[in-house]
Amino acid sequence: MSATTTTLTDETVGADAAPAGSPPSAWDYDVAFQRHAGLITSAEQAQLRGSRVAIAGMGGVGGSHLMTLARLGIGAFHVADPDEFDVANFNRQYGALVSNLGRNKAAAMANAARDVNPELDIRVFAEPIHAGNVDAFLEGAD
Repeated sequence: MSATTTTLTDETVGADAAPAGSPPSAWDYDVAFQRHAGLITSAEQAQLRGSRVAIAGMGGVGGSHLMTLARLGIGAFHVADPDEFDVANFNRQYGALVSNLGRNKAAAMANAARDVNPELDIRVFAEPIHAGNVDAFLEGAD
């Protein structure tokens, strides 16, 4: 069984934004994450930028972890969730927005993380993680 994945390259970050994978010219990684100085050294920030994290589940816990780690400057993710956002998620899930109703949670959260860092390398698994795709899901993860 092969993994079904989606790489976000054809969607846009916003109505007037460049396509995903094409960071706006005003966006700069070093400026975006410079406030970590004093807590994280430049070498540690570079290590975070080169890291890949795999997160299964983009609901209340996984979605919050994705956004926190994206704001920390992690450079790549594998995210998985077969579920879609619905109204019952609004009280506890970061991506539960009217604009995301009916959207796959992993794809919607990948877009939200790209709004924080448009240079992110994100691989979306819009399916449960199982024996047939777990190796692909964890491939390259730190």
